[in-house]
Amino acid sequence: MIPAFHVSALADHQLAMALPLMQITWPDLDLPAWREFVVSLRGEGGGLLVLTEGEYICGVLAYRRLAGLFGAVLSVPLFTVADLANRPGVAQALAAAAENISEQMGCRSVRFEFHPSQSRLAARLRDMGALQP
Repeated sequence: MIPAFHVSALADHQLAMALPLMQITWPDLDLPAWREFVVSLRGEGGGLLVLTEGEYICGVLAYRRLAGLFGAVLSVPLFTVADLANRPGVAQALAAAAENISEQMGCRSVRFEFHPSQSRLAARLRDMGALQP
């Protein structure tokens, strides 16, 4: 059965629910720091997307549009997924959502940034063709 993922803007009432997922990569992150990051991101014209399956948050990414010499770039400074049962579709669906946002915002490319502990995730996305080498 193909999972029914839903991508939407991360709502304020979902911040606390998303925190445990964020703490997988950033264990010292607490709710006040997470809220502060969200507020600063929105202040820069960025946003957060959440990937849900049913009622479960299984992915979060943060994005902002940056000016570049050759056109705008969508910067993704935060990309984290709960790899439920080691299914690559979770990460792939979130990467596809970033590509869609990039197109909507008129960006020429997407630049993903990964925490050093996410090297396997980055490699998997590259192998699937979701990231440029």
